[in-house]
Amino acid sequence: MKTIFRKIFKTKSKSQRRKERLIARQKNLTLGKNTLLLDGVTFRNDYNNKITIGNDCMINCNFIFESDKGEIEIGDRCFINGGTNIISRSKVKFGNDITVAWGCTFYDHNSHSIDWRERKNDMFQQFKDKEDTGDFIKNKNWDVVKTRSITIGDKVWIGFDCVILNGVNIGEGAILGAKSVVREDVEPWTMVAGNPARVIKRIEHD
Repeated sequence: MKTIFRKIFKTKSKSQRRKERLIARQKNLTLGKNTLLLDGVTFRNDYNNKITIGNDCMINCNFIFESDKGEIEIGDRCFINGGTNIISRSKVKFGNDITVAWGCTFYDHNSHSIDWRERKNDMFQQFKDKEDTGDFIKNKNWDVVKTRSITIGDKVWIGFDCVILNGVNIGEGAILGAKSVVREDVEPWTMVAGNPARVIKRIEHD
């Protein structure tokens, strides 16, 4: 009955209104033709970083930026399921025809320095920023944090709960087994799994 009512009076559902508000807040978001943002999509993008999504995609992930640097680009015909976090300070780029299962993490930086003294400084700064601004990473020192872009090639399938770390390039047609931790590049048309992820199979292709 609610669906019929909406069709007759052209009203919008609560989820439709929510998505419209989300999109309106993203000043640098570009959506392609026929692309759907599902109900699980969230944006942590106070700096209006650039997000580009291609045509015929279904997107249900979390877009996360922690500074005014970073960019996320998604090609055509991509499906990214719920609970997946894409966290960028450099760039995370997806090609075309990619499937990403739920609960994955794409992280293009280390978040902290490997030097414990810098992590100690982070803590002091976090407390100060939280008290002064409410944002505990407002003045984080990113100069000491390793940051490298991530690239996902065309036709890739990524299983649930995978973690893809900074600097990784995943080749065309690769498959990542569930819960894999990917620290190094993945060759095209290979299946990898494990922590760290290793090749377990070569995939035949045309």
